[in-house]
Amino acid sequence: MENASKALIIAGAILLAILIIALGVYIFNQAKSTTNVDELTNQQVQAHNNTFFNYEGSINGTQAKALIDAIRNNNQSMPDLGDILVTSDVTTGINKTKDNTQLANLKNAFQTTSKYTVTITEYQTTEGQYKGYVTGININK
Repeated sequence: MENASKALIIAGAILLAILIIALGVYIFNQAKSTTNVDELTNQQVQAHNNTFFNYEGSINGTQAKALIDAIRNNNQSMPDLGDILVTSDVTTGINKTKDNTQLANLKNAFQTTSKYTVTITEYQTTEGQYKGYVTGININK
């Protein structure tokens, strides 16, 4: 009888040890998945911004028109917080705009043979889903 009670105590200790190890593995996996979410968010921001980084620097008019199309697509697909403000000296009437109609007018003002300089000026600093996204671009002659 005495050996049976010791065997039950040992079995209980083993089950308790297995439970503690399983709990530790579960907590570790939860912490690891949180880190992966942050890395994924950074990768998403980088992938989004690369669309606009490709145009940064000196570009021709055709590329400027393609950039405006990319900005218009961005502004249509994202809520106001993710919109990109375009500043340009190409036309006299439109200096700063997020409006897609005005962006279409700006696109028509670019001449395909001219050279333009593109600089990314602003990034979203507000906490939330669009933090780090490009929010301001200058296109100057």
